[in-house]
Amino acid sequence: METMAHMTLAAPGTLTILMAGLAAVVFIVTVVFNALGVRRLRRRTHRAAKIGQIMKYAMQTERVTSLRFEMGRGRITNTVGNFLPEDGISTKEYLDTVHPDDRQKVSRFLTQLSIGRMSNGEMRYRRNTARRGEKPRWRYIFNSAAISGKIMPYDVVCTLKDETDLYEDQLQEQDLDTRYRSIFERSIVGLAIYDNEGMLIAANKDMHDMMHMEGDHDPLFYDVNIFSRQPFRDIIKPDDVTELHFCTKMIVPERGVYTYMELQLTPQLDDVGHIQHYALAARDVTAEREFYLKNVENDKQIRRANEDIQRYETELQYLMDKCDMRVWRASFKNHEVTIYKSLSRYEQKLSIEQIARYFVNYGLFKDRIRNFQEEFNRPLTVVCQMKSVFHNPDEIHWNAIDSIPTFDAEGNLEGCFGTLRNITPLIQAQEKLKEETRRANDSARLKSVFMANMTHEIRTPLNSIVGFSDLLTMIDDPEQKREMVRVIMNNCDMLVRLINDILEISAMDGSAIIISPEEVDFAKVFDDMCESLEQRVQMPTVTFVKDNPYATLTMSVDQRRVQQVVTNFVTNAVKYTRQGHIRVGYRIEDNADSARPQLFIYCEDTGAGIPKEKQASVFERFVKLNDYVQGTGLGLSICKAITDRCGGQIGVDSEGEGKGSTFWMRIPVDIKKQ
Repeated sequence: METMAHMTLAAPGTLTILMAGLAAVVFIVTVVFNALGVRRLRRRTHRAAKIGQIMKYAMQTERVTSLRFEMGRGRITNTVGNFLPEDGISTKEYLDTVHPDDRQKVSRFLTQLSIGRMSNGEMRYRRNTARRGEKPRWRYIFNSAAISGKIMPYDVVCTLKDETDLYEDQLQEQDLDTRYRSIFERSIVGLAIYDNEGMLIAANKDMHDMMHMEGDHDPLFYDVNIFSRQPFRDIIKPDDVTELHFCTKMIVPERGVYTYMELQLTPQLDDVGHIQHYALAARDVTAEREFYLKNVENDKQIRRANEDIQRYETELQYLMDKCDMRVWRASFKNHEVTIYKSLSRYEQKLSIEQIARYFVNYGLFKDRIRNFQEEFNRPLTVVCQMKSVFHNPDEIHWNAIDSIPTFDAEGNLEGCFGTLRNITPLIQAQEKLKEETRRANDSARLKSVFMANMTHEIRTPLNSIVGFSDLLTMIDDPEQKREMVRVIMNNCDMLVRLINDILEISAMDGSAIIISPEEVDFAKVFDDMCESLEQRVQMPTVTFVKDNPYATLTMSVDQRRVQQVVTNFVTNAVKYTRQGHIRVGYRIEDNADSARPQLFIYCEDTGAGIPKEKQASVFERFVKLNDYVQGTGLGLSICKAITDRCGGQIGVDSEGEGKGSTFWMRIPVDIKKQ
């Protein structure tokens, strides 16, 4: 019985101990699971924050702004960027900056989102970014929006991108090809996130499109470490915290990717400097690269013109910084204008009627002067010609006059003030800049004409050479063979002359023409020259005439350059003369302005002649009076360059079309007395 009683009394204590132990176990398990849950929540929160940082970085890279429209409060604040003031603005204030034609559309768009009619959407509209009182500056905004929150009216989160430059480029460059527009109409950026071991976690749609990924988990990309791929394999190692930004050719033959890309790989670090993720931004620059290479080819011929433009732009900037300026203030009450050279003292005081008479076109300003207060009660800018107020009154200057109204303490209009700037040098520099721009455009046009002309002119003799060379092996008649050989030789000679012209004009662009005089018997040189040139005249209706007035004539002259000029003269005469004669001659003339005599050489023909209005342009580059006549249009420009280098003169005399021409050159020489 005692034993039983003892057992009965002991049972409740044992149960209590067991219950306490079980409760402790449950508590420990709960604490452990809570700790694990907190750690897991922290990791997810940290991961979300990092992804948010990555997306924010990507938005800043693309210059995208994010706003939150709190529709219940009627307030708009910045999320990413500083598009609005720091404390935000009201919805009404924002809508007031939207173009009147787009305002209702934007208001309806935000309303439909806030009441849940749609969860997201996109639209474009115009927004004024000018300050209050200034002329409106409309910017074209692309808005991508989505609702946020669970209580209506919902907040609206918008990402804004300024597409003004893109819109203006589209208006100005409509005639450019599709490849050019694809570069500037949109900016394609692919984004990808890799873990700290270099394995792909996620990629956006643009990255999928660029790399031709097959599905959302393409094993070719998701199962391959980035550090084992080119170009990353050779330039970055795991745990390297260096940010990389470079361009490379991306080749993935398994997916047919052969493009040039601009890549930026940015390690994302934790608080202790360990890498948690890698963010990769990629942009396809293949079209840009091709366009750039084409531009490089087109820039060589107009480089010097661009240098002139750059010089004038520098001068223009200098004139803007150092312009002759005065400050003026007008009083409507006193009806006078005070002009200041500095803020400490005034230079002149004139009545409004007095200063009005300085305007060159005073009659156009009479009404404005008579109604001065009504005309100048708002901001104005006027560019006009005026007699000098500060210097010689007989001088006429271009002046820019800026005016802003002023008000007293009660807000009443009391006058205006502004600046008076002498912009005459600026106007002159602008005219020079326009002229250089015209010259640059002419240079580009002439280059295009030259390339088209070269393609035709070189192909013509080549076709003849190749064609007759093929026929030569099939012909047995010796006479026919001789005729074909003659044709081949003529075309070879033509091709050599074309190439020589191209090389000569290249030498003229690269450096000055070198003149190397030497002592020669010019009478003999002229005979040898004519003997060679006579072979070019093959039409039986044309006679070649040589006029050599001297048996011997020793002088110092660059015979190669002289022969080059005469050859070009005769070649042109042969092209345009179908009957009559071609006469080549020379003589020595005295020079009244110098002790040195002059060598006068001429080539007279009875050919097509040159109209009076075109005679001044025949010595310019690429000029051909007849597009159906073979030639580069460079020969006579080379002759002029040689003559100018010798310090001489060159010209042409012609009575008009069908009356023949006489080309001549006059250069100073040193003659050895016999």
